[in-house]
Amino acid sequence: MKKSDRRRDSGRRDGEKDKQLKNKLNTKEKGEKEIQVNEKEKKASRRSRYLWRNGWALSERLAINVSGMRYETQLRTLAQFPDSMLGDPRRRSRYFDPLRNELFLDRNRACFDAILYFYQSGGRLRRPSNIPLDIFMDELLFYELGEDVMNRFKDDEGFPKDEVRSLPSSEIQKKLWMLFEHPESSSGARILAIISVMVIVVSIVIFCLETLPDFRSEKEMREVGNVYNTVKLKIEC
Repeated sequence: MKKSDRRRDSGRRDGEKDKQLKNKLNTKEKGEKEIQVNEKEKKASRRSRYLWRNGWALSERLAINVSGMRYETQLRTLAQFPDSMLGDPRRRSRYFDPLRNELFLDRNRACFDAILYFYQSGGRLRRPSNIPLDIFMDELLFYELGEDVMNRFKDDEGFPKDEVRSLPSSEIQKKLWMLFEHPESSSGARILAIISVMVIVVSIVIFCLETLPDFRSEKEMREVGNVYNTVKLKIEC
């Protein structure tokens, strides 16, 4: 009886050990699965953060209605230039029509072809040949493509560059230069510019008044009469 009891006890112990090992293996497998699931969730959240920006899914397409002409493009195409009007979700939301689910822009349609190509090509800007220069520049200001893009466009169109004059090295000469050449530099330079303009206006008025007969002296009037008589005699002869 004792031997059989011992065998039963040893069998029970072995069974309990097997159960404990199985439980450990199951917990390890569960932990590994949970870690894998957490990593997948993190990757999915990162991907969703990338695909979503300020409530707009970058994988979605956006419809843009420009004066009746409908265009479609992906949001990731516009997101290449987030500082522009169409690239910024908050700024372009001002023109969003929720009933039609599109942006409506009452702008030049021919110019928008070049604007959309700017986004699609990654920054290439070409003015259509049938669009005047001033109209195209107004469209660039509306879409807020940036000062760098505007300067680059001006260089391509052959705009003359503003020459930057170097200031004198001496501080006294620099102050005098700014005082006489740049009225916006200080209040003193502005006052000096106003005084110089007033002097020029007064001198012009004085020159005009001198031509009137009421302001001439008798001697000047006699000289003018003598000249007129001599010219008349020469013509008669």
